[in-house]
Amino acid sequence: MSRARAANYIALPILLAGTALGLYWVWGLLFVWWIVPTLLNGQAFLVFEINRAEDPILYWAIVGLWAALGLMMIAASLFPQYAHLLA
Repeated sequence: MSRARAANYIALPILLAGTALGLYWVWGLLFVWWIVPTLLNGQAFLVFEINRAEDPILYWAIVGLWAALGLMMIAASLFPQYAHLLA
């Protein structure tokens, strides 16, 4: 089994457990992680593949959305007393 495939099998139960326990920072880390391969490959995925060269506005909007959602979920988990400011 490849490392990427093994990581997927490990990540799924962690995400499910994090959701069940209300630890949304786990999802925040996933959103932030998605930015790395997206920037390296110049491809994002929403419903279908989006290429930076073909649709730069949509591509950067998706990267920005993932960054904002990831940081908001991490911040809301780390600082719950301020979570109402993020909503």
